[in-house]
Amino acid sequence: MRISVIVPAFNEEAVIGRCLEALLDQVVPADEIVVVDNNSTDRTALIAGGYADRGVRVVHEPRQGLVPARDRGFDEATGDILGRVDADTLVEPDWVLRLTEAFADPGVSAVTGPSWFYDAPMHRAGLAAQRLLCHRVNRMLSGHPMLWGSNMALTRECWQELRAHACPGPDLFEDLDLAIHLHRLGRRVHYADRLRAPVSARRLAGSLGGLRRYLRTWHRTYALHDQHRAAAGARVFTATGLVLLFPPVALLLRAYTPYEGTLSPRRLFARSTTAVRPIP
Repeated sequence: MRISVIVPAFNEEAVIGRCLEALLDQVVPADEIVVVDNNSTDRTALIAGGYADRGVRVVHEPRQGLVPARDRGFDEATGDILGRVDADTLVEPDWVLRLTEAFADPGVSAVTGPSWFYDAPMHRAGLAAQRLLCHRVNRMLSGHPMLWGSNMALTRECWQELRAHACPGPDLFEDLDLAIHLHRLGRRVHYADRLRAPVSARRLAGSLGGLRRYLRTWHRTYALHDQHRAAAGARVFTATGLVLLFPPVALLLRAYTPYEGTLSPRRLFARSTTAVRPIP
């Protein structure tokens, strides 16, 4: 069973190196890592290309957007299992091993797992929150398992069937879109709690307006698929989260220094702070 890992990337020079180092530092190595450069104007492709002698292949996708980049990566990959992470993901050292364990069951078409924020405090709380909000809430709303785009994989045979059904975007949660179509195709999605892939909290460290625009895509994806009750529920969770959760989380991230792993009240009153940065 050959395993390929796809990493869509647009202007990710700050994080792509760490992402690739984590993918290469595996107990069981992947057979192939494909970075899909999506018209980056920074050093993303150059940095990724520096790993060519370690099995990393860089391809270019001219159509802008996460969905075209993802599709190109899945189409280019040669493995039997197609893993997918984001460029700011730092997979655990046993990530590929956990994939092989999950896909040992021939009835499994896709696998996903939890994440937490590696550049934010309280990792255990973050892991619990991600399990709840991204997996359990979506399952409650939709009635079927969710996929988490930063930490997922599917079989090549599944992708060949799914590709004709997946929506082109751009205004949708592409991982939720795949999960909906997998359910409609009768495909089994397995949640593997030990398949863990921490991600950056940089989106939460941005503006409230930017986060609101991003989260609107949640209910729009459900509405696009005529899951209107799920869309209504997503609106409620989005509004509640933005009002109750975003302010304290934003303050916590502002006070946190990821390089030192400490909280500093002084940072709350600084004129400016650097956006959440990956731990080196």
